Amino acid sequence: MRTFSVVLILVFLINCKEEKTFADDIVLSFPKDTKMTIQEFNNDSLDFGSNVIYKGILKDSIQIKYYKDIDWIPAPPPPGLEQKNSDYLPEKSLSKFFYDKPFQGISSESIKHTDDLNLKNLQIVVKANDTIPLYKIRNDNVISFKSYPIFIKNIDSKSLKINIDYFKYFSPFVKTNSEKLQNIKNTRYIAYGCIPPPRPTYIILKPSEIVILALPFLDGKEQKEFKIKLDSATSKIYKSSISEEIMNNQRHEFFE
Repeated sequence: MRTFSVVLILVFLINCKEEKTFADDIVLSFPKDTKMTIQEFNNDSLDFGSNVIYKGILKDSIQIKYYKDIDWIPAPPPPGLEQKNSDYLPEKSLSKFFYDKPFQGISSESIKHTDDLNLKNLQIVVKANDTIPLYKIRNDNVISFKSYPIFIKNIDSKSLKINIDYFKYFSPFVKTNSEKLQNIKNTRYIAYGCIPPPRPTYIILKPSEIVILALPFLDGKEQKEFKIKLDSATSKIYKSSISEEIMNNQRHEFFE
């Protein structure tokens, strides 16, 4: 009986061990002395920069840098005029934190719809226990927020057309007190148009290619259940912190 009990315990421990994923072998590197803060709710009106770290083939090690919008940095002053108070950030000062080119999508008159994403063609892995910096530009300075990485992989045999809005407005679903999963954004500055564009802007993710994004930790001490969702493709449920202020002050209410 004792031997049988030991076997049951071992089986239980094996089953409880987290399943290995493709993301486990990817090392995200950044300076270990990077100072990070929590991104405050609705305090991003002057922040510029995307949350996209990488798109491409699987790699063992990836340096954390972010794609930036093409219109981030104002043009320098005309020749002969002095630059006052550093009105723009030289490209060299951004090279450690941002790619030179933006994260660009494709728009075609022949493509009216992007692909339906589901658990059979897309895998989403959340590393909520890892902490990485999310770089943003604010008032000519690069700042960094405490964040965790999200890994997305095309597990289909064909390329996927993914709407670029998913990455532009990337945010989690959080379980509310009424047991519903609500899409939660850490800002009220995002406003959605009433009329959708005539054709989508999308990226093409080839088979086995990945996208890595950063999601900032939210301010608050209450632990709730979170989930990442792109169409019908979802991550596993994970726990993270949030405040009731953020939950109760969303500009729009979107539920799963």
